[in-house]
Amino acid sequence: MTEPIVDRDFAEKFLTAVDRPFDYGVYLLFHDWWEAAPAEVIEAYHRELLSIPGSRDFLDRRFLAEPLAVADLERCTPGTLGDGYRRFIVDNGLEENLARNYRAFNEQLQSSGTLDRLPDDLSYAIVRGFQIHDFLHVMTGFSSKPLGELAQAGFHFAQLRFPYHAMRVAVTTAHLAFVSPGSTTKAMDALVDGWVLGRASDNLHFTVWEDELDTPLDELRQRFGVSAPRLAATAATR
Repeated sequence: MTEPIVDRDFAEKFLTAVDRPFDYGVYLLFHDWWEAAPAEVIEAYHRELLSIPGSRDFLDRRFLAEPLAVADLERCTPGTLGDGYRRFIVDNGLEENLARNYRAFNEQLQSSGTLDRLPDDLSYAIVRGFQIHDFLHVMTGFSSKPLGELAQAGFHFAQLRFPYHAMRVAVTTAHLAFVSPGSTTKAMDALVDGWVLGRASDNLHFTVWEDELDTPLDELRQRFGVSAPRLAATAATR
């Protein structure tokens, strides 16, 4: 009998996420994968990251920002990235320390040995990804509501092709197929909308957004070629 490629113990965890994605989040699934992941697949993801234009300089720099105090951004002029970021966090009741807390969580897992097989470049990229996630929400216009987050996941996957975002798409489509087919149209519209925008825009993942707080959003969107596709308004509000 041919040996399985996907570890069957991990497959049970994947199905737990498929059953109830909000109870067992993709960020947990992502960290549980590395111990049993095939070496050639890990290497393929690493090569994919390195193949993206601009990634090598970004990875070599290893830049991580200090946590932003949302209250300090009240000085930012309306219409700027800093003002949009502050309003996104405040208006949606989001945790301003999410990136810092995730960084500590990642370091804890590294110390425990759970992530011994996670390449350093990918480990850094996921931590930095959490730091810029909400900046990219502001750039795309996708909301923090479920469909907006799916659209944002599609955007990330189109630009980064990273295992975390691949797992998000896999969990979502499996949930639609086996648990909630009635949600298919709205969920797929959101994912595809984000994918299309990500493919059409310049890559947003290798920029130090903390240096652009006082730059007008319209200027940044024009610079990076970010324009709302057909379904953006729908995905951004649900």
